[in-house]
Amino acid sequence: MEPNSPNTRTTTSQIDTGAAGEHARRSIDEARASAAELTASGSDALRNSTARVREAFNNTTDQTAQYVQAQPLKSLLMALAAGAGIALLAGAVGRRHSGS
Repeated sequence: MEPNSPNTRTTTSQIDTGAAGEHARRSIDEARASAAELTASGSDALRNSTARVREAFNNTTDQTAQYVQAQPLKSLLMALAAGAGIALLAGAVGRRHSGS
């Protein structure tokens, strides 16, 4: 066979394609591994953040319960004032939307 025959070119082309295909497979595998690492680290970060928020919420709830037990009248008056403020805001917003 001659070096420039069509079969020789095809074989060389197949070898080049095989090397390129292997390189592409390695690149895809590396990308998958990177994506898996990012997913795992993101999941860990979310889990840690959730635990911190839950702990802060529980701490705030405990502090609020202690305050209400220590100052029941003051707590009741603050709740009434907050409720009145919300009612006034809701009424003002309702009038603005209905009486445009």
